[in-house]
Amino acid sequence: MSRDVVTVIKSVNFGEADKILTVFGKYSGKFAIIAKSIRKIKSKNRGNMQTLSTSDISYYEGKGLPILMESQLINMPEFDSQMNIKNIERILYMLNKFLVEGDSNQRVFQLLQSIMISEIDTEKVNKFRVQLLKELGFLQEFDKCESCGSEDGLEFFDPSSFGLICESCYTKSSKGVKLSKRIYGNSVFTESLDKYIKKVVEEI
Repeated sequence: MSRDVVTVIKSVNFGEADKILTVFGKYSGKFAIIAKSIRKIKSKNRGNMQTLSTSDISYYEGKGLPILMESQLINMPEFDSQMNIKNIERILYMLNKFLVEGDSNQRVFQLLQSIMISEIDTEKVNKFRVQLLKELGFLQEFDKCESCGSEDGLEFFDPSSFGLICESCYTKSSKGVKLSKRIYGNSVFTESLDKYIKKVVEEI
């Protein structure tokens, strides 16, 4: 019997009452597991293994997919009417596309947990996505001007290259758009990040 703390990142109905869950484990990384009879009302695992829930689980590894045995809920994000469903989709898209099966990454797991226990707003989701890109090697440090390397006056953003530009370089080239101090919540930044991530996915 194996154990891990996992977050559910994908759920697919299987057979009459089962589900095949894709989970991201703190120690095991991303893997698929079958949850037998979980769609039945009386299933003891039913409420613990919803999408984006985090649970301490035990599972049996034999032939074929591992089989979920027991689960104990640790955290379930509060999905209320004010939550931007698009942001949830952005998180799940990255986790399913970028995580490699069986590749443990506790740093990414902790980043995910930190956002799951707070309000999932655009600014926090964008910070998470940038951190994930950097952690997995798909983005350089996002804290300096792409033209001169300065870390000061980063008030402009170039959507075409997905890079920050300092005020001095912007004055010279008029390249980019001005951002507020909260760049991660900016709509131009969000749209550009969506496109950058899609481009990376197409290339990997």
